[in-house]
Amino acid sequence: MTIDDELFVELFKPQRLAKIVGTLKAKVQFEEPTYYFGHYEDSERAFSPPKSELVKMTPDITVTFSRKKNIRVAIELENDIKWDFGESLRQLKKYKAKFRDTRVIIPEEYKRFAPIYKNEGFRVYLWKAKRKWQCLKCGTITEKEGPIQPQCKNEDCKNKNRNEFRLVGLQDTEILEA
Repeated sequence: MTIDDELFVELFKPQRLAKIVGTLKAKVQFEEPTYYFGHYEDSERAFSPPKSELVKMTPDITVTFSRKKNIRVAIELENDIKWDFGESLRQLKKYKAKFRDTRVIIPEEYKRFAPIYKNEGFRVYLWKAKRKWQCLKCGTITEKEGPIQPQCKNEDCKNKNRNEFRLVGLQDTEILEA
Protein backbone atom coordinates (compact mmCIF):
# COMPACT_ATOMS: atom_id res chain seq x y z
CA MET A 1 0.00 0.00 0.00
CA THR A 2 1.01 3.59 -0.52
CA ILE A 3 0.36 6.59 1.69
CA ASP A 4 -2.14 7.85 -0.92
CA ASP A 5 -4.07 4.56 -0.73
CA GLU A 6 -4.20 4.74 3.06
CA LEU A 7 -5.31 8.39 2.99
CA PHE A 8 -8.13 7.48 0.56
CA VAL A 9 -9.31 4.84 3.06
CA GLU A 10 -9.27 7.47 5.83
CA LEU A 11 -11.11 10.03 3.67
CA PHE A 12 -13.79 7.55 2.72
CA LYS A 13 -14.88 7.32 6.34
CA PRO A 14 -18.23 9.19 6.31
CA GLN A 15 -17.65 11.53 9.25
CA ARG A 16 -14.22 12.56 7.95
CA LEU A 17 -15.45 13.36 4.44
CA ALA A 18 -18.47 15.19 5.86
CA LYS A 19 -16.04 17.42 7.78
CA ILE A 20 -14.41 18.43 4.49
CA VAL A 21 -17.45 18.78 2.22
CA GLY A 22 -20.09 19.65 4.84
CA THR A 23 -22.52 16.75 4.36
CA LEU A 24 -22.88 13.00 4.09
CA LYS A 25 -25.44 13.39 1.27
CA ALA A 26 -23.11 13.44 -1.69
CA LYS A 27 -21.81 11.09 -4.35
CA VAL A 28 -18.08 10.48 -3.98
CA GLN A 29 -15.87 9.27 -6.83
CA PHE A 30 -12.18 8.52 -6.69
CA GLU A 31 -9.88 9.11 -9.68
CA GLU A 32 -12.78 10.04 -12.00
CA PRO A 33 -11.44 11.33 -15.34
CA THR A 34 -13.00 14.44 -16.85
CA TYR A 35 -12.12 17.14 -19.37
CA TYR A 36 -12.94 20.57 -20.72
CA PHE A 37 -11.97 22.66 -23.71
CA GLY A 38 -9.55 25.40 -22.75
CA HIS A 39 -9.35 28.50 -24.92
CA TYR A 40 -6.22 30.53 -25.41
CA GLU A 41 -4.71 33.03 -27.79
CA ASP A 42 -1.56 32.49 -29.83
CA SER A 43 0.77 35.10 -28.39
CA GLU A 44 3.21 34.80 -31.31
CA ARG A 45 0.70 35.85 -33.95
CA ALA A 46 -1.25 39.05 -33.46
CA PHE A 47 -4.92 39.04 -34.44
CA SER A 48 -5.08 35.26 -34.80
CA PRO A 49 -8.35 33.57 -33.80
CA PRO A 50 -8.48 31.98 -30.33
CA LYS A 51 -7.51 28.32 -30.18
CA SER A 52 -9.07 25.46 -28.25
CA GLU A 53 -7.36 22.60 -26.53
CA LEU A 54 -8.76 19.51 -24.85
CA VAL A 55 -7.64 19.56 -21.20
CA LYS A 56 -7.80 16.16 -19.53
CA MET A 57 -7.68 15.79 -15.77
CA THR A 58 -8.34 13.30 -13.03
CA PRO A 59 -9.02 14.81 -9.60
CA ASP A 60 -8.22 12.47 -6.73
CA ILE A 61 -11.75 12.91 -5.36
CA THR A 62 -14.86 14.32 -7.03
CA VAL A 63 -17.87 15.04 -4.83
CA THR A 64 -21.29 15.69 -6.41
CA PHE A 65 -24.12 17.24 -4.40
CA SER A 66 -27.32 16.08 -6.09
CA ARG A 67 -29.60 18.25 -3.95
CA LYS A 68 -27.69 21.35 -4.95
CA LYS A 69 -28.26 21.07 -8.71
CA ASN A 70 -25.30 18.73 -9.25
CA ILE A 71 -22.67 21.08 -7.84
CA ARG A 72 -19.31 19.33 -8.02
CA VAL A 73 -16.21 19.72 -5.88
CA ALA A 74 -12.72 18.58 -6.91
CA ILE A 75 -10.34 17.57 -4.14
CA GLU A 76 -6.63 16.99 -4.66
CA LEU A 77 -4.78 14.94 -2.05
CA GLU A 78 -1.06 15.59 -1.66
CA ASN A 79 1.33 13.26 0.11
CA ASP A 80 4.63 13.87 1.84
CA ILE A 81 6.68 11.52 -0.32
CA LYS A 82 7.10 13.47 -3.57
CA TRP A 83 6.01 16.98 -2.58
CA ASP A 84 6.06 19.46 -5.47
CA PHE A 85 4.14 22.66 -4.72
CA GLY A 86 4.41 24.04 -8.27
CA GLU A 87 3.05 20.88 -9.86
CA SER A 88 0.25 20.77 -7.29
CA LEU A 89 -0.75 24.37 -7.99
CA ARG A 90 -0.74 23.85 -11.79
CA GLN A 91 -2.97 20.81 -11.40
CA LEU A 92 -5.40 22.65 -9.11
CA LYS A 93 -5.65 25.54 -11.58
CA LYS A 94 -6.71 23.06 -14.27
CA TYR A 95 -9.43 21.74 -11.95
CA LYS A 96 -10.60 25.27 -11.12
CA ALA A 97 -11.49 25.85 -14.79
CA LYS A 98 -14.05 23.01 -14.58
CA PHE A 99 -14.92 22.90 -10.86
CA ARG A 100 -15.77 26.21 -9.18
CA ASP A 101 -15.08 24.62 -5.81
CA THR A 102 -11.61 23.08 -5.77
CA ARG A 103 -9.90 22.03 -2.55
CA VAL A 104 -6.54 20.60 -1.60
CA ILE A 105 -5.44 18.40 1.29
CA ILE A 106 -1.74 18.74 2.08
CA PRO A 107 0.57 17.29 4.75
CA GLU A 108 0.64 19.38 7.91
CA GLU A 109 4.42 19.67 7.63
CA TYR A 110 3.89 21.83 4.50
CA LYS A 111 1.35 24.18 6.07
CA ARG A 112 3.57 27.13 5.16
CA PHE A 113 2.18 26.73 1.60
CA ALA A 114 -1.46 27.04 2.75
CA PRO A 115 -1.54 30.86 2.42
CA ILE A 116 -0.33 30.60 -1.18
CA TYR A 117 -3.07 28.10 -2.08
CA LYS A 118 -5.61 30.32 -0.33
CA ASN A 119 -4.36 33.35 -2.25
CA GLU A 120 -5.20 31.45 -5.44
CA GLY A 121 -8.75 30.78 -4.19
CA PHE A 122 -8.46 27.21 -2.93
CA ARG A 123 -9.70 25.85 0.38
CA VAL A 124 -6.86 24.07 2.16
CA TYR A 125 -6.93 21.19 4.61
CA LEU A 126 -3.96 19.78 6.52
CA TRP A 127 -3.50 16.09 7.29
CA LYS A 128 -1.29 14.31 9.76
CA ALA A 129 -1.23 10.68 10.79
CA LYS A 130 0.96 7.98 12.25
CA ARG A 131 1.84 5.29 9.76
CA LYS A 132 1.59 1.66 10.80
CA TRP A 133 4.56 -0.28 9.49
CA GLN A 134 4.67 -4.07 9.56
CA CYS A 135 8.08 -5.70 9.91
CA LEU A 136 8.36 -8.40 7.25
CA LYS A 137 10.81 -10.37 9.41
CA CYS A 138 8.72 -10.79 12.57
CA GLY A 139 5.30 -9.28 11.74
CA THR A 140 5.41 -6.63 14.49
CA ILE A 141 3.49 -3.42 13.80
CA THR A 142 5.38 -0.20 14.61
CA GLU A 143 3.70 3.22 14.53
CA LYS A 144 5.68 6.25 13.37
CA GLU A 145 4.98 9.74 12.04
CA GLY A 146 6.60 10.74 8.77
CA PRO A 147 7.53 8.84 5.63
CA ILE A 148 10.73 7.17 6.88
CA GLN A 149 10.29 3.55 7.85
CA PRO A 150 11.05 2.75 11.48
CA GLN A 151 13.28 0.36 13.28
CA CYS A 152 11.25 -2.65 14.45
CA LYS A 153 10.10 -2.18 18.04
CA ASN A 154 10.30 -5.93 18.73
CA GLU A 155 13.26 -6.28 21.13
CA ASP A 156 14.25 -9.64 19.61
CA CYS A 157 14.14 -8.38 16.01
CA LYS A 158 15.29 -4.71 15.85
CA ASN A 159 15.07 -4.86 12.03
CA LYS A 160 15.97 -1.53 10.42
CA ASN A 161 16.22 -2.54 6.76
CA ARG A 162 13.94 -0.14 4.82
CA ASN A 163 13.03 -2.83 2.29
CA GLU A 164 11.66 -5.10 5.00
CA PHE A 165 8.68 -3.02 6.13
CA ARG A 166 5.21 -2.70 4.65
CA LEU A 167 2.74 0.13 5.22
CA VAL A 168 -0.42 -1.47 6.61
CA GLY A 169 -2.52 1.48 7.73
CA LEU A 170 -2.77 4.80 9.51
CA GLN A 171 -3.77 5.75 13.02
CA ASP A 172 -4.56 8.99 14.81
CA THR A 173 -5.39 10.60 11.47
CA GLU A 174 -6.38 14.27 11.65
CA ILE A 175 -7.63 16.44 8.81
CA LEU A 176 -8.34 20.07 9.65
CA GLU A 177 -9.03 23.16 7.57
CA ALA A 178 -6.08 25.56 7.47
